[in-house]
Amino acid sequence: MKTKQWTKIGLITMLTSSLLLSACSSDKNNNTGGSTKKEGEAAADVNLTGLPIVKDTITLKFMTTKAAQQKKPHEEMKVVKDFEAATNMHIEWDAAVEGYAEKKNLMFAGGELPDAFFGAESLTDDDLMKYGPQGMLIALEDLIPTYAPHIQEILEANPEIKKMITAPDGHIYSIPQIQEGPEQALGEVMFINKAWLDKLGLPIPATTDEFEQTLKAFKEKDPNGNNKADEIPFSFLYENSLNGISSFHGAFGLLDSPAHVSVKDDKVIYNPAQTEYKDATAYLGKLFTQGLIDKEVFTHDRNVYFAKGKNEGVALYGVFSGFRAVNVVGAEHMAQYVPLPPLKGPSGTQLWNEYNPHYFTRAGFAITSENKYPEASLRWIDELYKEKNALQWAYGPIGTTLKENPDGKYTFLPTPEGMNFDEFRHSEAPGNTTATAILMDMADKLESNEAKVERMEYLKVYEPFMQNTSYPNMLFSAEDTERMAILKADIMNYVLQMQPNWIMNGTVDKEWDGFIKKLNDMGMKEMLEILQSNYDRYQTLK
Repeated sequence: MKTKQWTKIGLITMLTSSLLLSACSSDKNNNTGGSTKKEGEAAADVNLTGLPIVKDTITLKFMTTKAAQQKKPHEEMKVVKDFEAATNMHIEWDAAVEGYAEKKNLMFAGGELPDAFFGAESLTDDDLMKYGPQGMLIALEDLIPTYAPHIQEILEANPEIKKMITAPDGHIYSIPQIQEGPEQALGEVMFINKAWLDKLGLPIPATTDEFEQTLKAFKEKDPNGNNKADEIPFSFLYENSLNGISSFHGAFGLLDSPAHVSVKDDKVIYNPAQTEYKDATAYLGKLFTQGLIDKEVFTHDRNVYFAKGKNEGVALYGVFSGFRAVNVVGAEHMAQYVPLPPLKGPSGTQLWNEYNPHYFTRAGFAITSENKYPEASLRWIDELYKEKNALQWAYGPIGTTLKENPDGKYTFLPTPEGMNFDEFRHSEAPGNTTATAILMDMADKLESNEAKVERMEYLKVYEPFMQNTSYPNMLFSAEDTERMAILKADIMNYVLQMQPNWIMNGTVDKEWDGFIKKLNDMGMKEMLEILQSNYDRYQTLK
């Protein structure tokens, strides 16, 4: 696999945000990270190396989200209790499954903040850029080298990570949550019903023309054998990143994404304004008007989409998009399906989206202005980002869910009967709502589970055709974020109105010129200028 850059999906979060931020100061001298105590007072009680972190126990309040699978409160989990004993720092956890965003916003509005926000979903990029420059979240860049040396090593070894967490004012307001794995470079997979192909004596289609003929056969020749015209030749979730058709556009020369923004030769482009997008839309319209695409494709939700895939008795889908086949069509039908390699378009183009091999969110851990012990708090999170602690907080304690082997690798212990893997790993650890960094070298020490093995097999099919054309994952200033939200509200809504209409009615060619004019009238040029200027700024960061 070619070298990946840490430059993917962050624009999606920024573009889909509906929060309009107030203008905030970006003067770097306004928020100089550190303690609210006199210089050195808090730091004097912190052990810079080893454990415990502090001699005398201190208590801090952390706010976090809570996984739906998590049954125990944080303070009763083994990994949390063990960590408290080792660090001598007691955490009072304020955890929520529902109503978290409202509660968080009320805290910021009322000024009654916790000492830290903890976990992958604890803060949004908008929160960081609104409350960081206001001083409600402290800047960390001057504290990290001394009090978080392990995290400092991660940033030095991965300069793209540092760029992604550095705000336009030059500050770092949060420690990111990162989980890498080579299988995550692949997003959606297009699955085709191989059992239907075999029954009809058809090969796996290789071109868009062959694909159309295959879908016609699926529609007309009763491949599921129930003497009903209930086959759905092609289905997907429109505008969904893992069950959609962003990569399918690659057959026409331009990969798409839910954000609809790409970078080619350092130039930012808006995909819906490109002729390749028009060509892909016209082709999809040709399929739809022949009844070859699910008639509910623009209206069904995830539950309905999956329910049709898991239809009891016979399979209904000929081709569908998904992360794993079993997720969409269930155990009963999954064996019928194989990955469909990227189709060759009219000009012979074969492309598929390449994502970065990681899950990344900026807000893994952020310290508020209420915290009297920011140095100790950074030492606490630094310990959590070390290998054994990182794996145990994400997957469960060694001896309960994990086994440490003599060769330094880790395997999963058997999941108890009546409990699935996600429930098991969340039984004694925060799991997917933790804050930590599991980078590739650490991920390689972890046993491959069934899902990872399967995804690696899919990756082999698509890897030769994968290309990364994504916009970098970066923070925008409050002013740019606010303006982008206004521009996006009109432009994105217009695009999401027009493409489905074109596909259903086959009218894209007739209406294209008027569409481009309206995009320009709505401010597409200004939007691209903002994106381009931030892209150029990002390239100069070190």
